[in-house]
Amino acid sequence: MIYDDKPVLRAIVEALGAELDELNDAIIACKNNRWIDTAEGVQLDGLGDIVVMPRQIDKALALTFFGFYGQTNTVGFRQARFLRQGESPLGTYILSDAEYRMLIAVKARQNVTDCTVEDTIASLKYVFDAPRAIIEELGNATITVAIGKKLTKNQIALANAVDLVIRAGGVGIKYKAYFSGSPFGFLGQPDVRGFGQGSFAHAF
Repeated sequence: MIYDDKPVLRAIVEALGAELDELNDAIIACKNNRWIDTAEGVQLDGLGDIVVMPRQIDKALALTFFGFYGQTNTVGFRQARFLRQGESPLGTYILSDAEYRMLIAVKARQNVTDCTVEDTIASLKYVFDAPRAIIEELGNATITVAIGKKLTKNQIALANAVDLVIRAGGVGIKYKAYFSGSPFGFLGQPDVRGFGQGSFAHAF
């Protein structure tokens, strides 16, 4: 090689090459680790700050307590503690990277969306990883939304704690529900089935 008889020059070139390799690795990491799909930990927190979506969500975790049939997220005797007077059955939840990544993506979409019906349906399917989502206009700038998937209590708590539905400004949601398979409904309602064919929706 041309540097074989010039050890000092060779050492300088190799030292600079190592520094350039480190710089190149840093540039690649900076590029790859600042995307929603690949960011982790602190990098993901930074993306959350940009779109204004905190990792810690208040009243988004359905805590399990002793209770009776029909009460939310309760179990029987000797399976969970009693709910103290004045205590909320919902706790603060710190999102995992996977959960946080999803909320950041939804918030980013909310910040730039045109708020079409298709945007609303796509956001619901994405957030809940559901094969179907239905919205129905009720008039007076209100809608109902229905998720085609059985939701866990914690998914419901999180959905009620954070506004995850993309929609136009001033449009309110009167009802939120989930269903499995084809929903039960009446003549004139979109994408529904009758008695013995459709499953009842559950409001949340």
